[in-house]
Amino acid sequence: MQGTLVHLSDIQIRTKRGEELFSGLNFTLLAERSAVIIGGAGSGKTTITELLIGMQRPISGTIELFGEQFQQPSRRQIRRIRRKIGGVGGPFGLVPSLTVAENIQMPLIIAGERIEHQKERMLKLLGEFSLLNHAVQYPASLTRVEHMLVQIARASIAYQPLMIIDEPSAGLDSRTYARVFDHLIQASRSGRSLIILTSEKPPMEIPNCDHYTIEKGMLV
Repeated sequence: MQGTLVHLSDIQIRTKRGEELFSGLNFTLLAERSAVIIGGAGSGKTTITELLIGMQRPISGTIELFGEQFQQPSRRQIRRIRRKIGGVGGPFGLVPSLTVAENIQMPLIIAGERIEHQKERMLKLLGEFSLLNHAVQYPASLTRVEHMLVQIARASIAYQPLMIIDEPSAGLDSRTYARVFDHLIQASRSGRSLIILTSEKPPMEIPNCDHYTIEKGMLV
């Protein structure tokens, strides 16, 4: 579909224990729009993320990302799609063997951006998220809040058209959470699409955003 970033149709998927998680999941995200998906623990929020990055495959149904069929993706297709997605939380962990600066810079390295542009963007984001003093540290030495800020910075650096945020409030105090959400609002206003998966209603409204709740294996 033209202008469609994500299209899930009649997705059926079970947990590792064989229990039905989604029985007929349908979801469409248009370019330059965002979505907040609310669900409790075990409702399948992270599973949705994993479907969109090729970590899980449905029993049945169709997945279309950026105009490509994606339910049985090859490794090459997964790499190509992942270059268009910035991720925070859930499966989007930091690389333990890379410093904070290197983790943030990684999407631009993969994209083949000029070294000068990489450093300029990386330094800007280190400053924006008060991470300059942590640039040469490794993830193991960071607090939970610092982990989240580094992931947000990494997801922001390459202007990828889609950003997936899994539980943005996890481990954050209210002040930092509001700061993170202010950044997400700016990202939305710049034309990026967001999928925010959360157990509670966000504290602020994202522009051009639709809201869904996971109920009985479907989005309503």
